[in-house]
Amino acid sequence: MLIEHVPVPDPGEYGRPRNRFRMTAWCLPPGSAARRAREVLRDQLAKLPLDPDVLDELEIVVSELVTNATRYAPGPYELRLLHDNGLPVRAEIVDAGAGTTLINHLLHRPPPVPERIDDLELGGRGLRIVTELTHGRCGTQWTRLCGTGQLGTGVWFDLPTQRHRP
Repeated sequence: MLIEHVPVPDPGEYGRPRNRFRMTAWCLPPGSAARRAREVLRDQLAKLPLDPDVLDELEIVVSELVTNATRYAPGPYELRLLHDNGLPVRAEIVDAGAGTTLINHLLHRPPPVPERIDDLELGGRGLRIVTELTHGRCGTQWTRLCGTGQLGTGVWFDLPTQRHRP
């Protein structure tokens, strides 16, 4: 289900500038949330001049974030895209959980230096992958779900558009 947030009516007729930002949100079904998020992201970014490898990496990022959300936080789940003058500049995965502080810490912690191969953890690499593939341009924020108004956690990452090149 698509939930589109339209900016307030254009005040341009009163001599003020138009609202340049627009946010679109998609509800993600719990059983297939990661697949649906990848499909939406690819569809929305397909017309941009992005290297196919970059698009593949962005799919990995969104898949990791949605998988974490569905594994560790209650639903509902949303994918949001923020547009600046029509150009998608940020993506966000939102859930009804309260993990903002913990997730932000995990996104920005230094990588471990294992003394033995046994010290490598089986899990816990997803957020490191997100940080690496987004060049650190990611974070968390408290937000409200568009579909329900519930308070939740948003994990965002900047998209590598012309305004945000690594």
